[in-house]
Amino acid sequence: MTNMRTISKRSAGFTIVELLVVIIVIGILAAISIVIYIGLTQKATIATLQSDLSNAAKNLKIYQTINGVYPIAIDCNAVPAINTVCLKPSNGNIFDYVPENIINPSSFQLTETSASGMSYMITESTSATLAATPIGAASGILTELVTPTIAAGTNPTSITISNDGTSVYVANYGSNNVSMYNRNTSTGALMALATPTIAAGTGAREGTISTDGSSVYIVNTGSSTISMYSRNTSTGALTALANPTIATGPGPASISISTDGTSVYVANASNYTASMYSRDTSTGALTALTTPTISTGTSPISVAISTDGASVYIANSTGSAAVSRYSRNTSTGALTALTTPTITAGVTPRDIVISNDGASVYVTNNASDSISMYSRDTSTGVLTSLATPTIAAGDGPRNIAISADGASVYATNLDSRNISVYSRNVSTGVLTNIATPVVATGIGPREVKISNDGRSVYVANYDSNTISMYSRN
Repeated sequence: MTNMRTISKRSAGFTIVELLVVIIVIGILAAISIVIYIGLTQKATIATLQSDLSNAAKNLKIYQTINGVYPIAIDCNAVPAINTVCLKPSNGNIFDYVPENIINPSSFQLTETSASGMSYMITESTSATLAATPIGAASGILTELVTPTIAAGTNPTSITISNDGTSVYVANYGSNNVSMYNRNTSTGALMALATPTIAAGTGAREGTISTDGSSVYIVNTGSSTISMYSRNTSTGALTALANPTIATGPGPASISISTDGTSVYVANASNYTASMYSRDTSTGALTALTTPTISTGTSPISVAISTDGASVYIANSTGSAAVSRYSRNTSTGALTALTTPTITAGVTPRDIVISNDGASVYVTNNASDSISMYSRDTSTGVLTSLATPTIAAGDGPRNIAISADGASVYATNLDSRNISVYSRNVSTGVLTNIATPVVATGIGPREVKISNDGRSVYVANYDSNTISMYSRN
């Protein structure tokens, strides 16, 4: 009887040792299952990345076969911008695209990053392979060239770079002319043309160039005009049009041309308007629209057009301290203020820039030493301040530029004589200060510009009459 009770008690459950053995076995099986699952997931992610990149590369090569060059950007908006192509990665993945059209043969690099952070890259001559350093992760750090500056005219204020990267033009406010340079596309060094300047109007202030490189325009603050030039795409030399100027409103401060080359807009700081022009794509001549101007905020200082051509934004430097927002009729070029026509910026906004993907807008605030950061609805053009709406800049931030790959943003600081360097999260648009500001070699740094190939950065130094030249990592 005693033995039976003893046996019965032992059969009622497991011993501690037996339970530990079971737990260990379950743990081992679970670990094996997790490893197998992760392996299968990674294989599926890799297969998706390779498939996406392979299909995208085929589309890029088809575009290059038809057009002779690769597209300048990826654009999947309802009405894509000119010289772009729509490439859609799998859900949650991100494409980073960098074309290289200034060399022969032309090339490209396309990186796709998964939601888990895995990146694969493909080029025109390679298959999709693991990307050790995704394109979007470029450091953005600047290094002065061996010869760090080149002479400009008196009081250079702005820099215009041709899309092919072979020409650079500088508006000289004090000498009322434009300096013309050839650019070495390998080193980024500039060299003045044999005829180094061409006359502009009084107070030459800012320039823009058509996407096809055939036309250059300079706004003249003192004479309230636009100087119009044709460009020799082989030599880079400018020639004034037969009718060399067209009137603007009082005190024009900024000019921008649409990617399709059909529209030009000018911010008139002295009468709080923007002038609107249509452009003859054959001759480059401008014609004021039937309704030639539209109201802006107080002292409009900078104008920018989205790559898709659907939106125009103007930074107003005083009074309203806001950004005016417009939709653009892509057929007529006419602007219409959005239902909510402005969004608040910092104190004394000075310059505005839009990322190539159209998802982000940034504004320098001269008096509050900051940069305002906005996300852009690519369907409506509406701007929304980011959760953290600003990031600190140097002393007196003036002008701002964003690289074509969207990975880097630079802002010149007039009073501290340096450049703030930021990396940009291509998914959220958030900027991060990634380096000690690079000290500008000149005095009074104004406009900063980045070559389309992303290799070079240039700064116009108003008070030392020079252009600072940097290579970009």
